[in-house]
Amino acid sequence: MGCANRHVDESTLERAFAMAWNGILENREYFIKKWGVQKQSENLLVRYRAMVFMESVTGADLIQKLDTDLVLKTLDYIKVFEDGVLRAVFLDGTEIECRSEEV
Repeated sequence: MGCANRHVDESTLERAFAMAWNGILENREYFIKKWGVQKQSENLLVRYRAMVFMESVTGADLIQKLDTDLVLKTLDYIKVFEDGVLRAVFLDGTEIECRSEEV
């Protein structure tokens, strides 16, 4: 008997990441302010991650395909819900949702 759980194709996860990352890029002014505040944190990891994110968006263009190095530097995980919602959770605490139909 096979697994009864629904599964998500890797390509769907890749497109979900690209959509979420492009959402960050499209709103980079907001996020740069957010990371600027995080850079003042007493938590060294929070400060480091804020700097990584600021460097990653500086001069960056929207992505069309998955960049593995970018994923490893920025993404914590993607949570998949039964109703078709995927939530990309980034290492800076940002959470961005998209529906599997959009992806």
